[in-house]
Amino acid sequence: MSTTIMVREDLMKMLNKLKKETGAKSYDELLRKLLKRAKRLEKTHFGTLPDIKSFEREELDRFD
Repeated sequence: MSTTIMVREDLMKMLNKLKKETGAKSYDELLRKLLKRAKRLEKTHFGTLPDIKSFEREELDRFD
């Protein structure tokens, strides 16, 4: 099933540029790649070191 979406000319230019940069053969392929990339970013929402322990100050701060 095909459908048509309306986008402004500036967005169309960006999509064309991304299509060439990524080597996508169609806009469908490009949009799928962009959506996969966006989903991957959600996983890194909490930073690059999610298993690091929280910082705790020493009971007595010292200046040596």
